[in-house]
Amino acid sequence: MQRKIEANWQHHLIDAILRGQFMLRPELAMGMGPQIQGIVNSNNVFQNNFQTLDNISIMAYEDDEEHNAEDIGDEGSKVIVLPVKGTMLKYGTLCTYGMVEIASYIKYFASKENVSAIVLDIDSGGGAVNAVPPLLDAIQFVKSLGKPIVAHCDAACSAAYWVASACDHIYCNNDVSSIFGSIGVMLSFLDMIPYYEKQGAKFHEIYADPSGDKNLAFQKVMKGDYAQIREEMLNPMALKFQNAVKANRGNALVLDTPGILSGATYAGEQSVRIGLADKIGTLKDAIDYASVQSWAPKN
Repeated sequence: MQRKIEANWQHHLIDAILRGQFMLRPELAMGMGPQIQGIVNSNNVFQNNFQTLDNISIMAYEDDEEHNAEDIGDEGSKVIVLPVKGTMLKYGTLCTYGMVEIASYIKYFASKENVSAIVLDIDSGGGAVNAVPPLLDAIQFVKSLGKPIVAHCDAACSAAYWVASACDHIYCNNDVSSIFGSIGVMLSFLDMIPYYEKQGAKFHEIYADPSGDKNLAFQKVMKGDYAQIREEMLNPMALKFQNAVKANRGNALVLDTPGILSGATYAGEQSVRIGLADKIGTLKDAIDYASVQSWAPKN
């Protein structure tokens, strides 16, 4: 499939890194440190050591036959599988899919008469908060058409789990590497002021007299005071996340599980036991389930 990448993806990437609000497994955030430093400090960051992605691998399945989604025609009944993999960003880059791109394709294929169901093949530790709404909107669009949408997950943590929880059914790929949860919110940013001050730069921020509250929470963060930004930004988002998961998973969720809504993670079988997933199964199992559900009577 031809990608629909934003022309100014570089600026979107830098913006997400410098001011992004993230729902991301912490070890991923820490591991990305050297990459982030290289992106921010390098003049040729967009040219070196990138594996360019020029298309999105979207597949269609019918009667155990695999097809490229571009070649499905108008006959038969197809289940479309779309990837949600890696760190989730709203806009795509040369080396990552943007969730706006994925959401656009979800809607495109769901609108086809001979597409009976959608499967999201998820393997992600989460990502930017603003990457979630496009996918939630696309999932709701599929549901509005009366078509099932199923999540098949290896890793489904943080923002990726929010997306998975909105689907009709969740398959956990295995009980070896699969991991679910990390339901929580974090804010990550780079304070570059000390770096540039060592280069001789001096920063000034001047606010109008009637603008005493402008950027106040952020000003406090820069001084090491995180209380206001927790209260005004992170805590409301975390509660919204928790409430969405509870609403999406309903009675399946074992709410008295320690840490289930406060950031803990769980392996495959335990994820099923506590309601973060519905069953362990392969991608084929998820495709078969989605196909069967597309023929089930609607209530």
